[in-house]
Amino acid sequence: MNQLKRLMLFVLAVSTLDSQAQIFLQNIYDQVSKDQLIQDLKEMTGTVPVTVQGEQFSISNRYAPQDKAHFRKYWTQYFQNLGMNVQEFAYPTAHTATGETEGHNLEAVLPGLSADSIVVIVHYDSIGPGGSETSNPGVDDDMSGMSVSLETARILAPFAGKLKYTVRFVAADYEEWANPGLEGARVYAKYIQSLAKQNGFKIVAAVDNEQIGWSGGDHGKTVDIFSCSKGALGGPGQYNYKAMGDQLAAVTTHYSKLKVKRDCMGENSDHYAMWEIGVPSVVYSEHDPFNNPHFDDEGGDVFQEIDQDYFFNIARVGVTFAASLAGIPQSAESETVAPLSLTFTQF
Repeated sequence: MNQLKRLMLFVLAVSTLDSQAQIFLQNIYDQVSKDQLIQDLKEMTGTVPVTVQGEQFSISNRYAPQDKAHFRKYWTQYFQNLGMNVQEFAYPTAHTATGETEGHNLEAVLPGLSADSIVVIVHYDSIGPGGSETSNPGVDDDMSGMSVSLETARILAPFAGKLKYTVRFVAADYEEWANPGLEGARVYAKYIQSLAKQNGFKIVAAVDNEQIGWSGGDHGKTVDIFSCSKGALGGPGQYNYKAMGDQLAAVTTHYSKLKVKRDCMGENSDHYAMWEIGVPSVVYSEHDPFNNPHFDDEGGDVFQEIDQDYFFNIARVGVTFAASLAGIPQSAESETVAPLSLTFTQF
């Protein structure tokens, strides 16, 4: 059976969940904590300082090598505190303008009943106006999406060994840089493709949490879902995983009041690297993200620009969707495990 047919059957199974599984997903949706999301967002963007392994610092950007290293220490401790194994992968980078000779990806693994894997991939590097990149904390792009990844991990961690699939949380480097673009994600895609072949497991699906904090597109009413690629002159592209987009849209409309806008996207975010190795993938974002006045090198991507309610509304959908991909525990009817609470803030 080819991968597209497997995905379609998988989505059909999810869309026809029994009542106990629906209750499980509703519980996941209800457990998403706005306070935790905001706290994580503040900690990852220098709004508040953090302490990791006895060292206190603020992650004011993720452009300068030292600040990127601070982020990786924070991310590693967060996932290790949830009981997950974390690996950091260094690789030779073509982007040496800041003095780095290596890029660095991170992966935390939540084991499931099967080694077959779901990938949650989010880039962590930031950029800003030329010559003052370190002045831009990159709160929306993409620590808003990273916060969803952390919250997903926090809520699913108590189900280690019980979910249908293994969940791989990935923080990818050098998404913001061009020539080559999506460098970290493409390095990770090759790694996980090789590992899956070597160890005999499948990469079932991937989801990319993009920026979700700017509500200027339509006053916080809509989430954009991209499950296909754009070709030359804006025409249809090579990749189309409509079934995954349909499933995310179904989760959105079932659990939230958000409207859905469907579209196709080019090589603009890390999901594209998963498409390139044949993994069914979807990316979601705030509405009309490319018209965000603080996008990429425009600067001013600060915490004060985040619409916290809109951010929370999309985040709840993102966590629930990832849980639906991970697969419902066989004992869902008896699962009442409370999610963990984490903070690294120094008051």
